[in-house]
Amino acid sequence: MYFFRKQIAILLIVVACCTLTISCSDSRAVQCTKFTEIVNKGNALIDVDKDSNDAATTDKLAKNLNLIANELEDLRITDKTLKEIQEPSVKSFQEISQALGDISKSLQAANLASTSIEGREQIQTAQADIIRAGQQANQAAANQDALTSKLINYCKSDR
Repeated sequence: MYFFRKQIAILLIVVACCTLTISCSDSRAVQCTKFTEIVNKGNALIDVDKDSNDAATTDKLAKNLNLIANELEDLRITDKTLKEIQEPSVKSFQEISQALGDISKSLQAANLASTSIEGREQIQTAQADIIRAGQQANQAAANQDALTSKLINYCKSDR
């Protein structure tokens, strides 16, 4: 009988430890930390390559930002306020990624344009597309900056 009581006591201790570990891993502070790390990683990518006029670099940045959006989307958030910040953040990073992808394609088209009247028209079309996509990227980046500020202020109040 003593053996079974000892087994039950050990089982209860293991269950208690598991419950404590699970409940602590979903705390607001942990969620804030993970969320902030991903957003900061995305913002750092933008800061490093923001002045690039190279199609390959712009395309790589677009793909990396899409990965950041996916990472944010996969983040398990249970806090209501963080969840409200998460969804628009994912959308902002996706929009920036899409706009940069469009810019990359336009840069490639302009680089491949011939030195003819048709080539000049292709370059002008590419320039217009770059301006349009750049405006979209700037708007999405402004939205993300506002969301990042909201995230930082919310997470700062946790401490």
